[in-house]
Formats: sequence, C-alpha cells, structure tokens
Amino acid sequence: MASLPLSASAADAVATVSKNMVAVNEPFQLTLSINDSIDTDDLDLIPLAENFTYGRPSVSNSTSIINGDMTRKTEIRVAVAAKAIGVFTIPSFQIEDYATQPIRINVVEASQRAQQADDQSIQVNVRLDRQSGYIGETFTYNVELLIGTRVDSPALQAPFGDGLTVEQIGEDQQAETVRNGRRYIAIQRQYQITPNQAGELRLNGAVFTGTKVDGNRWNSTLGLPISRQAKAETLSIKGQPAEYTGLWLPTPSLSLSQRWEPDVSDVAGSAEQAAKVGDPITRFIALRIENIAQSAMPNLSVTYPSRVRVYSEKPEYRQDGDATIMTMKQVIIPREVGDVSLPSVSINWFNTTTGKQETSAISGLTLKVAPNDEVQSTQPILPNNEQALLTPAPVTTKVITHAGYWPWATGAFALLWLVTLALYLRKPKQVAIPANVAVSSLHSSTSALSALEAAVAENDAVNVAATYRQWQQETHFNAVPQALRDSIDAEISTMMASRYSAESTPWENRTLLGLLKQARAVKVNAKEASSLKGLVP
Repeated sequence: MASLPLSASAADAVATVSKNMVAVNEPFQLTLSINDSIDTDDLDLIPLAENFTYGRPSVSNSTSIINGDMTRKTEIRVAVAAKAIGVFTIPSFQIEDYATQPIRINVVEASQRAQQADDQSIQVNVRLDRQSGYIGETFTYNVELLIGTRVDSPALQAPFGDGLTVEQIGEDQQAETVRNGRRYIAIQRQYQITPNQAGELRLNGAVFTGTKVDGNRWNSTLGLPISRQAKAETLSIKGQPAEYTGLWLPTPSLSLSQRWEPDVSDVAGSAEQAAKVGDPITRFIALRIENIAQSAMPNLSVTYPSRVRVYSEKPEYRQDGDATIMTMKQVIIPREVGDVSLPSVSINWFNTTTGKQETSAISGLTLKVAPNDEVQSTQPILPNNEQALLTPAPVTTKVITHAGYWPWATGAFALLWLVTLALYLRKPKQVAIPANVAVSSLHSSTSALSALEAAVAENDAVNVAATYRQWQQETHFNAVPQALRDSIDAEISTMMASRYSAESTPWENRTLLGLLKQARAVKVNAKEASSLKGLVP
C-alpha cells in the first residue's frame, strides 16, 4: 500500500488539494489536472480571492504515446492559504470545455491545528448488508480503505466478535479515487460473517494500523503510529425453529436447476429420452443459495440404478454477489436395453423471508434404451491395412503340368501319420470327464474378452463400456482373481473419467491392456487345469 503511485485520475478534469484541514494562513497546494492540451490563459482564479490568498500558477504540459495512442496532459499548480477560521469551499473552475468539482476545506486556528490529527488522510469505511438473521446465515461486510498519505507497514485486521466466524471473500480490489478534492488509493475488501449462536452479538469493526511517513521520499521522517477502527455493529441472531426437519439451510433464496445433454423437454413434471447402450448422457445440476458459506453447502448425493454407469466430476463453486453457486456434472452411460428411471433430486431449506420450511426439487428422467449395433458387435475393429490383409484375394486357376516333389512329400507325411495312429491305438484308454460346457463358455468368454481388448486398443470408450459389461456376464469372468478384477474396473473408470471429464486428462491404454492380458492367461490356465482333472483315474 505504501508504494502505490498516486497517478492522475482518468477523469477529463480533476481538482485536488494536498490537505483538507489547514490552519489560518497555512499554505497548501491546489492542483488542476486536465487530460488535454489547453490554453491556460482562460483559467480564472479570481473566485478564490473571497476566502483564500493564492500565488502565481505553475503550468506543466506532457505528451505520452502508449501502443500508438497519444495522450496529452496539462497540470496547473497553485499555492493557496485560507484567510479565516471556518469551513470554506474552493469553487469549481471552468477551463475551455472542462469543469472541476468544488472542494470543502476545514480551517482551524494554528494552535489547534498542531493538536488535531489529519483524520482525512486515512479512512476506514464499512457497510454491513443487514442487522438481523439466523444461525448459519451469512452476512456481507464490505470494507473500503482510503489511503491519502505515505504509510509504512500498513495492515488491515478483519472484524471480529464472540460467536462469529469471519472469512475474507475473494481478492482485494484496488483503484485510485478523489474524495472531496483529495486523492486516495482505495482498497475494497469483502468479508463473510457467519453467526454460530443465537442472541445479540457484537461485531467489532475492522482495524487499520500503520506508521505515517512525513516529508518526501528522499528526506523522510517517521511519525507516530496511526490506527483507524471502523464502528462496531450489533447483530440480532435467531435460532433454528424447533419444528424444522432436515439439513439446516437458512436463506432468503434457493434455486435448484438442471440441464441435460442431449436436450430433454420436460413435460408435466416428467421427461423421457431415447438412448442407446453405451451412448453417454450428461446431467448438469446447479444449486444457488444466498447468504450461505461454501463450507455449509449441501452435498448432493444422487443414487442411480445399476443399469447405468455414472461418472461424476468434483463440484465447482463460485460466488455471485451474496449467493454461492455449486455446479455438478455427471456422465451417465446406459449398460442394458430397456427402460431406466433416473432419480429426481430435492432439497429442504428454511426461507428466512417467510419464516417457513420449503422444498426445491428437479425431476428425474426415463431412458428408453435401445440396442446399439456398433456396440453390440464383438468383431474387433482393425486398422485399414489389417482389414486389407483379411480381405480374400481374387481366385485364379492355374493348370499344373508337372507335380514336382509334392507327391513324394505327401506320401511321407501320410506314412508318418499311420505310424502315429498305430502307436496311439496300442496305448491303454483313459476315461475323461466331459467338459463341453466349460469349453463352450471359455470360447464365448474369450470372444468377449477379445472384443474388449480391441475396444481398449482403439481407445473407444463407448465400446469399452459395452464389451466390458458383456464380459462381466460370462461364466469365466468369475474365474479371474478378485484383485485383478478390481484393478481392471478401476482402470476402466479412469479411462471413462478422462473421456467425459470437463478437463481432459491424459490416459494410456498400456496398463489396461496388460491387465486384460493377465486375465486371458488366467483363463488359459483354468482350461489346462480342467484337462488335467480329466486324466485322474
């Protein structure tokens, strides 16, 4: 704060003084700043002569070019002194097309001037939005700090009081301003006051402390420490009504709204939406509450049916004046064909204006889920070059006139096969337990697992959701160890979150493909174990 420059105001013409309180015949400086190049001969200082004496004006002109924009400025400085004790006004001055505002000057005796402090050099102005409320309902406390002199070690202490929680909201806002002809650095700060007990509570005002620096920046002397405290306030706080039920939310206004993507038209309080398996539907829920701290905002926990998979993002909060707004985003992916009912959401709250309990709600949604041909297919999607390798080449007929060595090689292989068959027939027969059902299930599960691996390799989140669900329904999915299944499920959730999150996060399929490879190895081992059991007599 001490190092802030006191540059010219953005207004076209501004009149400022170095002091608002002076002694009789004590000189002070009057400055007229005009953001233009003007003829100073048009300035008439004669209106000052009634209550003030003044010297010869000093004029300075400057020109600056910033980013191609030229700015001209004219400053006129005049030494002024009051003739008598009282409150006098420096009049408005008309300079060409520009006019300044009048300034009020307080003139005292010289002996009194030495004893009285310059209270106008630093001011602490506060504003409280209201005087009464309920436990848990926040109050807004605005502080305006005006600094019109050089200060060392400035500090602003927050308001305080028993039974009150005080928290600063946002960052300080800083600007330059002119008040009654005096130039200040204005710092705006906002606090949130939350009472946690009923009764008459005293709120002590904000306190500014620092050390005033006299003299110029090259030859300065430190003065006495200064302190300014804003006036105290009394808050009348009521307790929670005995008949109120549910989470205590005292507020004059609460609104709960939602938005669906794709868009859904709400008809008679209910809505229906056509969807396909694996196609994502996004639900945005917004909760806006006035006079409630962010820490007191309710946690909207929505329980969805198991027929859909839900990916919820972390709620986002922002401040809109006296209101706190919470926004939630949920991505919902249908897993099965049929009708799925998504739940409604309701909140109980206490209306501090009417003194009654109220309920706000948003309706649910019925999804009519149809099959998804692209998702239901278990045929892996291959790159174009691999598809070309699987495409059968044109069949051509070629007449062979010379057999070469192939008849002899074929005869040798046939002879070896006959010898092997004779040796096999001589071995004693063993009874094996039929495993047709297990082998069939294994082939089916392997097909679903292959489709899942292909979807993961293509980074196709929609296909992954559908094929993963299909693989879970297979018999041999339960043969995979629980720890491995949990790792696969967690990695798929991470993939979905990276796909549907508002902030895109990187994800690589290498880990998930490795886990699926381990699952495939477990299934092969299970098949081999079944064959070994069949050889036991």
